[in-house]
Amino acid sequence: MKKIISTTVFAIILLLIACDKQVAQKPAAQEELNYESLVQEKDSPLLFMDVEAKIRNENDEVGKQSNFMSGTISNTAMQTKFKDVLLLVKYYSATNDLIESAEFVVYKFFEPNTRTKFELNIHPPASMHTFDVEVKNAKATN
Repeated sequence: MKKIISTTVFAIILLLIACDKQVAQKPAAQEELNYESLVQEKDSPLLFMDVEAKIRNENDEVGKQSNFMSGTISNTAMQTKFKDVLLLVKYYSATNDLIESAEFVVYKFFEPNTRTKFELNIHPPASMHTFDVEVKNAKATN
């Protein structure tokens, strides 16, 4: 009977030691996973940045017409802050042909997991019927 009890106690001690080692290894594994995620976010900003925008026309006091693109840039990365987002705007005709494209830089910081508003003064072609905008690049800051 003593032998069974000692064997059981010994097995429980070994089990507790093994569990303790696994718990100690989890933070290291989590830290490695966080590092891999951070590297991916920094190396692939286009996977984590998105833009939604619209164009509006305004007349100033003199009657001069100005066009503004306003919208939101989203950063879905969990750890990486981005800045200086390069937008590519494509202008299309009524027949859906590409008329012109232009690039604009939004000089702001984009914190992880946030949406940031922006506004740009643009000059679309007179024959523009529709447009498309996409994030072409962004710089990681951390």
